[in-house]
Amino acid sequence: MTDIEEDTGRLDAAARWYSELQREDVEVETWDEFLAWERDPQNAAAFRQIQANLAIIDRSLRAGTRTAGSGPQAKIPPGSALRKRAWLSGLAAVLSFAALGWWVVSKNTKLEPVTFTTLVGEQRTVTLSDGSTITLNTDTSLEVMYSERERRIGLRQGQAFFDVARADVPFHVDAGGSRTTALGTQFDIYAQPGQVAVTLLEGSVVVSDSPEREMGSVSPERSDTAEPRRQMLTPGDRLEIMQDGSQTLSRVEPATALQWRSGVLQFDNVTLAEAVAELNRYSETRISVPDHDLASERLSGSFPTGEPEEFVSSLALFLPVRPERSENLITLMPIDPD
Repeated sequence: MTDIEEDTGRLDAAARWYSELQREDVEVETWDEFLAWERDPQNAAAFRQIQANLAIIDRSLRAGTRTAGSGPQAKIPPGSALRKRAWLSGLAAVLSFAALGWWVVSKNTKLEPVTFTTLVGEQRTVTLSDGSTITLNTDTSLEVMYSERERRIGLRQGQAFFDVARADVPFHVDAGGSRTTALGTQFDIYAQPGQVAVTLLEGSVVVSDSPEREMGSVSPERSDTAEPRRQMLTPGDRLEIMQDGSQTLSRVEPATALQWRSGVLQFDNVTLAEAVAELNRYSETRISVPDHDLASERLSGSFPTGEPEEFVSSLALFLPVRPERSENLITLMPIDPD
């Protein structure tokens, strides 16, 4: 088999996978089979090229245009998902060579990222060109890079809520060695040193190793030959990924997970040290708990963000603490019972 024949075969398979994944009732087993096929880097590249070309052709058809040298304009009955999938599958052979040409032209195209940031205590919502919105939490930085082939976000630090508009190209968020991929859904990602947490609120996403981790550049301890990890989440899932690649999947209440957007933090049986670390994200005035026993005390409750003095006042009602203030630092000290 020649290289061209092999590439054409991959692109043909990619086009058919694309068609299958457009089904609204796509099953988890189908995703698993697709992800197994996509683990081959060449298959993954072929799938991205099919996505790019189908997006271009679909926009042309909607605008009523005709490509040079083509036959009569194709027409797809509105609302006919079955006919649309059949039409997409029928394009596989034509797109095989078109996608090869597109790859040659576009593979060296450099994306120019647009950066969005928030200061400590600030929140900001931005609307992207496709209608997707991103709400940045306090002290957050991310980059947006859109192209014909993909919508890519790089979350450098902090936390963001993504409300993704459905489109023909995937929406990727790279954070801390992980990649979260969606077509249209809602999810939250919190990237902190050594750990990334992905919480799904609506729809479905696939969380995998980022391309950088797969190439071995993120975690030197991980073997380059190790199989990339992929996890499909359902609403209410929270996946925590540590720097060494270990993962923990848990269930959360979606409303609680997004409470930070309303300026309130909800703590449920966490240590004082954990609560203080979270509160410190929202204010230039920091709280410190140097005493180990005091830091290990557990608490529950709702507290406003950016109000450290109010938190300390509330804390004194049920814990034996004495605040010591010095400029932008509040040190919590235990009160001696004697």
